[in-house]
This record gives sequence, C-alpha cells and structure tokens, in this order.
Amino acid sequence: MPRSHIEFIHSNSMPWVKKHLDPLFKNVIYKTLSLDNDTKEMTAVLKFPKKWNQQKPSSLTVDEEIYILSGSININNIQLDEGSYSYLPAYYPRENFFSKNGAEVLSFFSGKISYTCDFKKFNKNKLIEKISLYQDGWDKNYIGINSPEIASSGSRKKLLRTDPYTGDQTWIMGVIPSYQEKKVESHPVVQECFILSGEIEGNCGTMVKGSYFWRPRDILHGPYGTKTGCTILSRSKGGKLIVDYFDLDKPFDFNSRHNVVVPDKLLKYSRKKTRKIIY
Repeated sequence: MPRSHIEFIHSNSMPWVKKHLDPLFKNVIYKTLSLDNDTKEMTAVLKFPKKWNQQKPSSLTVDEEIYILSGSININNIQLDEGSYSYLPAYYPRENFFSKNGAEVLSFFSGKISYTCDFKKFNKNKLIEKISLYQDGWDKNYIGINSPEIASSGSRKKLLRTDPYTGDQTWIMGVIPSYQEKKVESHPVVQECFILSGEIEGNCGTMVKGSYFWRPRDILHGPYGTKTGCTILSRSKGGKLIVDYFDLDKPFDFNSRHNVVVPDKLLKYSRKKTRKIIY
C-alpha cells in the first residue's frame, strides 16, 4: 500500500522507537514519519547517541538521503554538522561512520533498510557527499525550482538535489516573515515537507518546527502565510516540482482552522499546537 496522505503530524510529539532499524544502526532510536508498505521507502528521524560507532565497514543496499537536524555525524571523514545535507546511493561504502557528540538526523530511505559488507559499485552520478546551508548559504536565484509566487516575495531557496534520472528534487525554502499567499495550488507530483524552524499556517492548520507532511499529487492546498517566517525542507517525488495556481475564493487570513488529514493511528500526533508569539 502506497503512503497515506499525512497532512500533518508533529514529529516532536512522537515517541522514540528503540527496536533496531537494522544492524548497521544498532543503538540508534528513531521515529517513522511515513512508510510505503509496498516499496518500504521510509522517512524517519534517527537519533544517534554520543560516541556511537558502526561495528565494521559496510554499506546500505538502498539510497539514503540525509539532513542533520542537530549534532553531527561523520562518514568517511566528512563531518556533517547541523544544516548539512548528503545523498548516499546504494552500496556507497561507509568505511568510517560515527557520531562523537550524538545527532538527530532526518533520513529518507529509498527501500527496505538492509546493510551489506560486500561492497559493490555504487552510482557516482547520484552521490552528494555534503552541502551545508549554513556554510554555503542560499542560492542567488530561483533557477531549478518552479514556485513563482513564493519566489517573487523575496523568500530564499537552496536547491540540494535534482535526480538525474527521475527529476525528483530536494530543496530548502526560507520564507520571509509576514508572507501571505494570494493563490491556492496543486502539484502533479508528491510533495513532502519538514518544518525546520518557525511556523506557517495553511488550510490544514498551523505547522511548527518539527511538523511533517506527505501529500499525494494533484491535491489542492493553501493558501499559506507566516507571521514569524519559517525554514522548510521539501522533496518532490515523481519528477520536478510543478505548481498549478488557482484563484482564491476569499483573501488569506491568520485564522486557519485545525483540519488535518492523517490516518487514525497518527491522530494523537497531529493535535493543535498553541504558541504565543512575542513581538
């Protein structure tokens, strides 16, 4: 069964699972945000303890896309600190893999997680060892991401990846304070988002730091607005992001109703969050 429409849950409300994901991730606890029961593709937050170290050189048999939420990990002597991104294709050798001070990591797996010590050829065209939002900064233009309304607002973006075969994309959006959309929209691709900081209101309610959604293609959504500004990590599945705009029935206002769309088992993690904004 493909992933259900999840819009939205608060990952910070979810409990940590202590059952091992895989022997490679021994003693790493996690939260599953969404799972495709057919392909076993999964999005999860992993928590590495201090002084964690893999037991022996190995690799995953699936792709892993990584964003560091806090702390740091080190893979093959490449330090991935908070704000760092990496894309490791299947069979990429992890000769050294450790976390000195612990870390929380947002990970996207392309299939059932399993490891091997038999190193095979990996697809170098897909490898991204490191991009750092904090060190590299925002892109200077909106080339690569089709989102004209938000682009015209002065908000910034960081394109992290466009898959050379499928066109799937991963990017970070920095939305300016007081942003308000003038259109509703849909996409002919899946959109997946994780709120890295700030908060943003939309047709399903107010998302805050740690909120997450998985939205199937062609679902009308918005408009969105944010008083505080926010930073969002987004992914498209099924090709590059394309935005189809539609006119509003009424102007946007900051009085969104909490109207989430989630499976019953996730309802307790999607309750309305209240937060007093101090100016």
